[in-house]
Amino acid sequence: MAASDVTIANLALSRLRAGTISSMGENSPAGKYSSIWYDESRKQLLESFDWGFARRTETLAVHGDAAPTARWAFRYAMPSGCIVARYIQNPLGTTADPVPYQIEMNDAGTESTLVTNAEDAVLIYTYDLSTTSLFSPSFVDALSWLLSYNLAWPLTGKGELQDRAERGFNISMRAAAAHDANEQKYEPRRQASWIEARN
Repeated sequence: MAASDVTIANLALSRLRAGTISSMGENSPAGKYSSIWYDESRKQLLESFDWGFARRTETLAVHGDAAPTARWAFRYAMPSGCIVARYIQNPLGTTADPVPYQIEMNDAGTESTLVTNAEDAVLIYTYDLSTTSLFSPSFVDALSWLLSYNLAWPLTGKGELQDRAERGFNISMRAAAAHDANEQKYEPRRQASWIEARN
């Protein structure tokens, strides 16, 4: 059975011996704080690693503002729901050199954009995935530990419980990242030409 946000919150609460909830935001300290911290914890964890189940590939749309031509040739709009940009797909293949880019504000300072010299840029990014049925079991475990860490102080005021949750998160995060990495295979990136020449 797939985990839900309530299931994940209850896993976190059980590690603090803070009871259980039947719905997010219910009228209890556990319900209120779980509602406050769940999304923040989910986004923190998504940002922390290039999870395969939350990865998207998208051809970027050119932004209306001109690119800063002294440094970059193109400015693109960031995809909706992008938690973090991972890399721009190199049309020469996965063993080619990384494509340089950076994230910067638009001219009005109201949104983030991506600037690069790549034409028709294709971005690989981590999506703001909230559908818990798509989370891997190891990600659910790591998320519950991270949520437990974030809930420990507001719910219990006990630093030792927060420390315990931090240790649990670090262990579960390593395991989750390893499981995720085992579900994908890339060609090894080639060495830079100057390294190959030296060898």
